[in-house]
Amino acid sequence: MEIPYRNNAYVQKFRSLWQYRDEFKDWLKVRPASGKASQVFCTYCFLQMDANLVDIREHAKTIMHKKKLASKTGIKEIPLKVTAKNRSTRISNAAEGALTLFIAEHCSTMSVDNLAEHSSIKEIPFKVIANESSSGTSDAAEDALTLFNAKNYTYTETMRNMLASHFRQQLLDDIGNQKFSIFFNESTDFSLTKYLGLVIRYYSNNQKKIVNSFLELITVETADATGIVDGLVACLKNHKLNINQLIGIGTDNALFMTRINNGVRARLQRDYGLKHLILIRCVCHSLQLAVTHACKGSMPKKTEYLVREIYMWFSVSPKRKYQYKNIYEKINCGETAYKMTKFCDNCWLSIEPAVTNILSQWKELIWHFKVATVTEKCYAAERIYYLLKDKRNYLYLIFLRSILNDVQIAVKAFECEDSYPLKQVIALKTLIVSLSKKILTPTAWQKDISEPIYKCYMRTDPFLGDIFEIEITKYSFDPETLKTIRQRCVNFLILLLKELRQRIPDNYKQLESIHLLSYEEAVKSKKTYEIINLAEILGYPPEQILKLWTQWKILYMFKWGSQEIMSFWNEVKNYNNNVLADISEFAILCLSLPLSNAEVERLFSEMNLLKSKQGDRMSLMTLNSILCIRDSLRKNGLISP
Repeated sequence: MEIPYRNNAYVQKFRSLWQYRDEFKDWLKVRPASGKASQVFCTYCFLQMDANLVDIREHAKTIMHKKKLASKTGIKEIPLKVTAKNRSTRISNAAEGALTLFIAEHCSTMSVDNLAEHSSIKEIPFKVIANESSSGTSDAAEDALTLFNAKNYTYTETMRNMLASHFRQQLLDDIGNQKFSIFFNESTDFSLTKYLGLVIRYYSNNQKKIVNSFLELITVETADATGIVDGLVACLKNHKLNINQLIGIGTDNALFMTRINNGVRARLQRDYGLKHLILIRCVCHSLQLAVTHACKGSMPKKTEYLVREIYMWFSVSPKRKYQYKNIYEKINCGETAYKMTKFCDNCWLSIEPAVTNILSQWKELIWHFKVATVTEKCYAAERIYYLLKDKRNYLYLIFLRSILNDVQIAVKAFECEDSYPLKQVIALKTLIVSLSKKILTPTAWQKDISEPIYKCYMRTDPFLGDIFEIEITKYSFDPETLKTIRQRCVNFLILLLKELRQRIPDNYKQLESIHLLSYEEAVKSKKTYEIINLAEILGYPPEQILKLWTQWKILYMFKWGSQEIMSFWNEVKNYNNNVLADISEFAILCLSLPLSNAEVERLFSEMNLLKSKQGDRMSLMTLNSILCIRDSLRKNGLISP
């Protein structure tokens, strides 16, 4: 029996609600050329296709479309799940949540009374319906929009009681009962309120990597060891985190932080039984202080004066900036002058850019201040002009630039958000060795970097950098002046090395063993006993160390896929029903150690943007809520960092 041919086959047509769905948002449109409802167009791939949901979803899974999508959109949209019996109420609540998230991220310090009247905000109910099902109607969206506009919203309460509580609980669930480290530092805002910023570092089971997350910002009465320890312990109790799981603390170089007998670590060890707590002083602070002290102890004071006063000269007068701009453009055929950078003692990354900018505009600055001495008849301009004409200052800055560039690389390694202790320890060791090679014999710089410097190890012909050695031959200095210049540069290197060796962590030699956790070292068949020393520092008992050593020796017997350090240890952790769980847990623990306070400094920078004169009335609870929401969105990749 023949089956009759069916002519009236169903042809699916494009529905306007599709373009509001998360999976089709921003790229699915009706074919622009014909306007037919049976044809759709991908605006990212410039491809037309039938208006069939199956075909559209298959196209969304293609590699070409995913690459286009990743290049076009760097920010994800947050799926809001709101449960309510009434559909209009549910849609209205979702719109309220989306608007509150937008306020917390983008306009926390602004007036938002009329924000709900914006046209893009009115589209939220339609997007919620599109995400729920394809059977939604515009009537339901209109009802929800009416309800949404009729409410008298208190966005602060929604932010504090709903969103911040949700993200905070999400953080605590992710931490669980595993070990963690804490960064903390104290700071004072413009209203002279003293805050203690706390950032937690742990292994995220959701993201499968080590993350730094904002924990809390608390007020302290006294910025001493007692006040900080009390605030830290109270914060951990409020978040129901076990203080016995604390393995390391990262602080700055303040005396009350690092004091051996009555410092923060000493009190935690004595009062709370954390015998194996590791204290690591922020290496960024250490490098900055080392450079500052070395400059003051060896370089001429007029060199530092020159760098500071050039910035101050232009910072107080737009007229001077305009005059210098004209001089620079005439000398360099219309090119734009570099902006002068402020030289600040407590800013990690300010010294090297300030010196580099001055050296790159040395001739132009000489001409500018030569003119300024005549036009303004100012003593400061005359003083700066004669300092610029002195070739000795030029040579000192040339020498400093080469050294500060190496320091800058190390600082950025510790400041990087995704950097692991392995890379940071290598960066610090590389810096000290590179500086040692300039003035010490090979026998000396091949030794332990924490050993003191002796005169017998000094080179008779110290090398002070390629550019410096070339530039110094261009000027005809007398032998005594030449000797003084070289001796000052050598003294700077000696002082800098001494400062660095004094400021490296006390247990640096053991922490250096973290390099064994790299893929290259872990898969070697011959293993050293350094891993045992590292386990003893972290307080592992002998029987646990034996398990670690057994699993550590057999890692080379397995075939591993990834060589990136975190992916490698995730693979080890999940291998064959966790037969290597002990060594993987130990490796993750080592990677969770705090080596830089850069994350806390970012926290205070964001706090100062929020807690300004305009936002002086903002309460601590609201401030914590905004910081928590922003950190959670950034950590989950929902906003750009």
